[in-house]
Amino acid sequence: MGTQSTGLPPLDERAVAVFEYVLSQGSLKRPAGAPGLPGLSGEEVEAACRTLLRLRLLRPAPGRPEELIPVSPDAAAAEALGPVESHLARAAAEAQSVRDELHSLMPLYRAARRARDHREGMDLLPDLAAASAMLTEESARCREEVFSVQPGGGRSPHRLGDALDRDLAMLRRGVRMRTLYQHSARASLATQGYVETLTEAGAQYRTAAELPDRAVVFDRSVAFLPRRADGGSGEGAVLVRDPDVVAYLCRVFDQRWSAATPFRGGGGAAYKEVGQSLRRALAGLLAEGAKDEVIARRMGMSLRTCRRHIAELLEELGAESRFQGGALAERAGLTEPEEGTRAPDGAGGGPVDQSP
Repeated sequence: MGTQSTGLPPLDERAVAVFEYVLSQGSLKRPAGAPGLPGLSGEEVEAACRTLLRLRLLRPAPGRPEELIPVSPDAAAAEALGPVESHLARAAAEAQSVRDELHSLMPLYRAARRARDHREGMDLLPDLAAASAMLTEESARCREEVFSVQPGGGRSPHRLGDALDRDLAMLRRGVRMRTLYQHSARASLATQGYVETLTEAGAQYRTAAELPDRAVVFDRSVAFLPRRADGGSGEGAVLVRDPDVVAYLCRVFDQRWSAATPFRGGGGAAYKEVGQSLRRALAGLLAEGAKDEVIARRMGMSLRTCRRHIAELLEELGAESRFQGGALAERAGLTEPEEGTRAPDGAGGGPVDQSP
């Protein structure tokens, strides 16, 4: 029993045994000890008595200080913990006061941010902590729709754990949630479990062989993008509110979503149903002459997994080299776009219409 944080001693087995003895006998005289407690020395009985006195479970009998009598645990708790609870109440009141003072600055902060956003259309969030805090704030504010692009393989369990409560809260508010993963994420058990849980709550997931960089968009009005300028690693984020940029991201997402394959979690079958799509993407990259490291990065796989897939494809094509495999894949039509993945009318390919 942990009472160290209160400054009180723990209630150990010897103290419990002595308290039970005093309850059965009605009292205990010091320093005679407890003859009905074999196995405990006089020193151990005395130590237990000191613990019980500090916990207010024993007290001296009126007019007989050498005799200890039991006290109700409820009364003991009230007496022993009263000062601690009073201190906690004062600390909570002080914390609430500080919270109220800081919260009073929110109108100033929001007004300044709106003015800055109007001028610049974006905020730079320098690190993961700042990006996570702002992501949580926008998640709480979201009312209609959120979509995200999560390239790479399966997400780490602790990242999924951090996102679970936040995502479930949005779904309970009726927010529509859609997420794009790469096919390689289907092999992650943690991602499978997360997708199953969120799908049951109403979220939708699809996968594609290749995806652009990470993105999260709330209510088609604010977007989070990774910081990539000057060779950045993607830590932190750029928060974008410019309506034209956000509208472009929404259009790209909708196009990718329409061509992707539904994903509801599951086991090995979830990976098998995208086998043809993976095969075509690998064949296309082989035909381009891409190196293993480039293919692995673009497919969201480890280098080892990527090389295994390449070896299986070359064996299937009957190719003796990567170059021959690329040529045979082109001849077999494996490098042509899959049905349903071509851009819809007006999406990409032609010049941007700049008319008002």
